Amino acid sequence: MATAARATNIDFIRRAVESADLDALRVALYQNSGDEEVAALPPAARMTPREKALLIDRAVDWLADNAGAAELPEPPEEELRRLMVMVTGREMTDLEFAARRDLPAFRAFPCAVEWTGDRPEIPQDFRVVIIGSGPAGIVAGVQCELLGLPYILLERQGEAGGTWTINRYPDVRVDTPSVTYEYSFEKLYPWAEHFNRGEAVRGYLQHVSRKYGVLENSRFNHDVKGAAFDEARNIWVLDVGTPDGPQRIEANVVITACGTFANAQLPDIEGIADFEGRIVHPSAWPEDIDLAGKRVAVIGNGSTGVQLLSAVAQEAAHVTVVQRTPQWISPREKYGEAIGSELAWLIENMPGYWNWWRYAATAPLFDFHLLQRVDPEWQRQGGKVSKANDDVRAFLTNYIREETGGREDLIEKLIPDYAPMSRRPVVDNGWYRALTRDNVELLAGSVARFTKTGIEMADGTARDVDVVISATGFDVLKYLWPARYKGVGGSDLHDSWDAGDGPRAYLSMMVPGFPNLFMLYGPNSQPLTGGTGLPQWWLIWAGYAAQCIMRMLKEQKGRVDVKREAFDRYNEALDREAGNWLQMTPEGGIEKNYYVNRDHRRLQVNAPWLGPDYHRMCTVVDWNDLDLS
Repeated sequence: MATAARATNIDFIRRAVESADLDALRVALYQNSGDEEVAALPPAARMTPREKALLIDRAVDWLADNAGAAELPEPPEEELRRLMVMVTGREMTDLEFAARRDLPAFRAFPCAVEWTGDRPEIPQDFRVVIIGSGPAGIVAGVQCELLGLPYILLERQGEAGGTWTINRYPDVRVDTPSVTYEYSFEKLYPWAEHFNRGEAVRGYLQHVSRKYGVLENSRFNHDVKGAAFDEARNIWVLDVGTPDGPQRIEANVVITACGTFANAQLPDIEGIADFEGRIVHPSAWPEDIDLAGKRVAVIGNGSTGVQLLSAVAQEAAHVTVVQRTPQWISPREKYGEAIGSELAWLIENMPGYWNWWRYAATAPLFDFHLLQRVDPEWQRQGGKVSKANDDVRAFLTNYIREETGGREDLIEKLIPDYAPMSRRPVVDNGWYRALTRDNVELLAGSVARFTKTGIEMADGTARDVDVVISATGFDVLKYLWPARYKGVGGSDLHDSWDAGDGPRAYLSMMVPGFPNLFMLYGPNSQPLTGGTGLPQWWLIWAGYAAQCIMRMLKEQKGRVDVKREAFDRYNEALDREAGNWLQMTPEGGIEKNYYVNRDHRRLQVNAPWLGPDYHRMCTVVDWNDLDLS
């Protein structure tokens, strides 16, 4: 009986190991066992079948005798760096190591900052106000909790979750692996799927808010209408709409965490008021909507439109998909798959696996910039962008052909005329296959007008529909909108941006003349490349604001502002660097790219720096660029 039970257990362990990421498995096994033969193996992509079998056998044997829940301490720096190199098989620079060392998340609060030396006495009336209870706002609250800073968090929705609260359309989910779309300080969270659904992500964010004390400091249904800086007192005065009527709330420091996907972009099309059917934006998905038997038009084929089409097509009688601009839509391994019980067991019972799984899942992005650089020599030889980018183009073009069953009537409409990786990558959720259904049709072009009963395309094609799903995204230029911020001298932030060439900031976070105001996910914030996911950046940006607050308190200063000269110098360098990227070229679809401010032809949403360089800018504060007074 005992032998049979052990055999069953071994079979379960083997299935768990075989479902694992072999790079993470190898490093975790070595870290636990010290087996130098395991350490000598190459990264999984270069392993022979015999080497993979050896690794799996050694892992099964070790787990059979040693499995158990435990957290490993962070290895000494030299050893940590060695283990990181083992995952990729490539050495790294000191700058790269500094940017990546917290990705495995061994420390309790990676990327967060803490007091050094004696903590100063914090004035009783000192307060930080955080605006927005999405992923960035929650992490700003956690950072304040760590430092013991008094704060309140204002959220206009009725609960925490941000974009995951407002977006509840069918099959909404993350399009990056859940193990990388999580806070590094919340260890071993039991995700159900490799790419989790919106409801699960919303639950996770609310769990973190509650666990780390942020929820207690949150005020929901509090909508910030505007804020003005009181120069005499170095205080921000916020006008807030609340369930009890308008209120004024004062803050020494304001951290806005509104995100760039906060303001829905609705269609502005002739005749829309005459349409007698129903128009729905995915960010305001009605609970009572029933598409059964309905004729539906889906306008838009970005991430949202691609995610929801299959679910809508399975319910509706007929679906008309309106595609204005073709997208490069790619498969993603394990997208839509559950994390099986065996893998869940391994994550819990192999110390270090979760840490190295996070690192291994992020590592492919370390060289992502190579896909976004133009190679003039390659172009002179007849290539379009670079060998790497053209190889991706060929792969994705073939993927379109396979998923559509070779239907040329679809293929000619679906292949973009710009390079892949120049826009936000869109992950396929069965979109191409849905287009081949008998009840789905694809119209290429734009909607010219609404009629009483439907839509009419620019080429005159008309369709009667009952429901229009406007998957038209968000107005990404409306940072901090619609609240109005008035800084030194009464200067209005939006007016100053409009008078120039659109929203700009220093390190995406600060604007001169608006002291003690920090933006998380502000203009030019998310790096184009670098292999550090957004949850890491939220922590890094919150840590930058925290460093400034700590310095203010230590030196008993009332305000911190970025110098105009530093702001101008930074943005001039940003524009120069942006010119080196594919996004700013015709081949990169500059005229069709929401990353780009097309009115002023400059990169708007992203930071053009390589990830390790930008990481250093945001973690090592250049105090010469700031004015504390």
